[in-house]
Amino acid sequence: MKYTVYIDVLFFVNLFMDLLILLLLKRLFRLSASWKRLFLGAGFGAAWACGTLFFPVPAVTGGLPGLAASGAFMVWLVFERGREGDWRERLARVGRETAGLFFLALVLGGAFYALEEMAAGWFRGGAAGGDGGALGLSAWACLAAGAGFLARFLWETVREWAGKRRAIFRVRLGYRGRETETDALLDTGNRLISPDGGRPVHVLEYEVCRQICEKVDGVTYIPYRSVGRQDGVIPGITLDYMEIGAGKERTRVERPLIGIVKAPLSPDGSYRMLLNERAGR
Repeated sequence: MKYTVYIDVLFFVNLFMDLLILLLLKRLFRLSASWKRLFLGAGFGAAWACGTLFFPVPAVTGGLPGLAASGAFMVWLVFERGREGDWRERLARVGRETAGLFFLALVLGGAFYALEEMAAGWFRGGAAGGDGGALGLSAWACLAAGAGFLARFLWETVREWAGKRRAIFRVRLGYRGRETETDALLDTGNRLISPDGGRPVHVLEYEVCRQICEKVDGVTYIPYRSVGRQDGVIPGITLDYMEIGAGKERTRVERPLIGIVKAPLSPDGSYRMLLNERAGR
């Protein structure tokens, strides 16, 4: 049996699928990337797929190592190029996001194949004398979208389950009409309180805070002690509100006191805020 493969069709199919995977990765990992970067990364992935299929390439380049390298380069090109951090931190992020990319590709590919088989069977059964499973472009696009929603649902389910086990919550922060969201760890070792002893202090990374706080009315300096450093202070600001989510349940805290730090709070970037232990009561 012979198949005719058109390189332009193959390129645009891979472009669409790579773009869908990158969008899912951006949403599920809560990354930032412009449409220009997303299309650039998807275009690279599509060109790589066409190149390895139509042109002779070494076995290493066209095999699993080449596939892993191309995925890592896509992630770096779209999400990591120009980001701050030392090389170890950036390498860890690229590795984590590349693993997410291939996980989504596997889930999306499996879901798409299953939906395609179901749709082809429906066409075979419903169209007398039909082509036996030939799907039009609109049907193919609907299948891809359905597979994308299924992949997102599965990922969100796993993420929610893992978050509950690790006491990681989704937190929404509001200040002067602006909002941002981040993942926060309920830290039973965080017992910081305001200098007057009245309010618990939650700790947030500076890069998250700057998304909503260009200017603040005042700063409260909060003393603390930690291992290896007996005395220190961190600046704190009072936001308008904070909503802590656990699944569909959300707890609202009015005028929370937030301590700001510039160093990353999580080695792997899985959370960027530490909730005071009193937030779990």
